[in-house]
Amino acid sequence: MNTLTLHASRILAVAAAAALLAACGDEDGGGGGQKTGTLKVGITDAPVDFADQVVVQFSGVELKPRDGEAFSIDFPSKRLDLLELQGSRRALLLDGEAVPAGEYEWLRLKVDADPNVGGDSYVRLEAGGEECEMRVPSGDQTGLKLVRGFTVGAGAVTDFTIDFDLRKSVVAPPGQRTPVSTCNGQAYLLKPALRMVDNLQVGAIGGVVDSSLVTSQCASSTEAPYPGNVYLFGPVPANGTVVPDDYDGLEGDANGADAITSAKVSPDDFSYTIGFVPVGTYVVAYTCDLDDTALDADAVPTAPETVRLTPTEGTAVTVTVNQTAVVNFTAPAP
Repeated sequence: MNTLTLHASRILAVAAAAALLAACGDEDGGGGGQKTGTLKVGITDAPVDFADQVVVQFSGVELKPRDGEAFSIDFPSKRLDLLELQGSRRALLLDGEAVPAGEYEWLRLKVDADPNVGGDSYVRLEAGGEECEMRVPSGDQTGLKLVRGFTVGAGAVTDFTIDFDLRKSVVAPPGQRTPVSTCNGQAYLLKPALRMVDNLQVGAIGGVVDSSLVTSQCASSTEAPYPGNVYLFGPVPANGTVVPDDYDGLEGDANGADAITSAKVSPDDFSYTIGFVPVGTYVVAYTCDLDDTALDADAVPTAPETVRLTPTEGTAVTVTVNQTAVVNFTAPAP
């Protein structure tokens, strides 16, 4: 599809959606028909321990208005290495698209992940290694669907960031094979483990891990030098608590709550940053244990992890808009 045709199709899609939403009336209370708003959608990522690259090729975003038919905003394929988008970094998929104002039911990321075609979306396990092809379990035509209601205000800019939780998104179920001959035919799946946050209501968490804590906890790591990760749990409910556990994804795990995202600790200065955190109270904890969740053939976790957390109960922290809350980790007293 050439650029002119692509541009025309996007205008027609938005115009059709606006017509379908027109029955909702004027969003800002005046007359004159359906209003539009501006939509920005960015991508960020929580890290993984097992890969050097996680490359995903995006080709569009599909939106479903509450009172209308779904429509797509397609663009020339964008290939992004998600591991380059950690901390407070993000890459924009939509940068100021005009869309009908109103309420929406879901958003779908259109992903090129055909296991029969090499080079679109893939995992590279180590630097210079093979490109292991990825596929979306429900089919590459479906993409990655995020069912979360949201509103685009009339005449306003709505700005979202979608966080890929790669520890849960990228899995290699035992026994699942791919027709592509790379990586011994092992199939890698890209699952929709996503969270979407409103950039007008987020802050960040950052700090430093004491070098003595890194040395003591990571001494047995086979991935040396490996300075560990900081896990984020929560948000903490009003008058409630959150018991930090691990990252295994087990439903109904009695051990405690799974982390909602994480950040790698820098091997240079032992600093970390967790970006795009909605305002609220959370619990953070440090670990040097590698993520190694056992999966069955359907990519379902089968056994809990045993992860050492410091401190064991975590450290409470409150996130406010556009501010970075500082949490430093020190070695426990002997």
